[in-house]
Amino acid sequence: MLYNERDAVSVNEVVKDRKENKFLFFLWFAKNWFLERMAAVAPVPTWRVTFHRWRGIKIGKNVYIGYDVTFDRIYPELITIEDYAEIGDKCIISAHSRGSILFRDIYKRELKPVFIKRGAWIMPGVIIVPGVTIGEMAVIATGAVVTKDVPGRHLAGGVPAKIIKELAAVTS
Repeated sequence: MLYNERDAVSVNEVVKDRKENKFLFFLWFAKNWFLERMAAVAPVPTWRVTFHRWRGIKIGKNVYIGYDVTFDRIYPELITIEDYAEIGDKCIISAHSRGSILFRDIYKRELKPVFIKRGAWIMPGVIIVPGVTIGEMAVIATGAVVTKDVPGRHLAGGVPAKIIKELAAVTS
């Protein structure tokens, strides 16, 4: 079966949010899925950025995006990446979450924007959940799960991510 009850619940929620019919949603989703797959393996960093821009992610100038980075597949327009930010390989950045079909009453669906500010450095394997802002020149350590905002010029890491230390200002 290509489409089950769980898929129907999810698709119906998204179609309602986006105020479009299912056919147009599936066309849009297929296009975005294709662009995401192209971005995941594109050999040139600029191409990866371009493919993600075409998906609707707001991306500034001189941004680096590593291989196989997964940005929210349903609400890419809720993600903003400012100039000079760097995102390492295999990161996951999501602007929405939903509970299991059995827990929908307990864990409500969330749609919250994600902001990665100017010059932030997200190391490989980081997961960023909905509603998080990574401050200017902040550094997120490899493998961290970021569930709360990280202020500018701070190093954060761990599961869940915690502030490790304040970073000195860059003078050059």
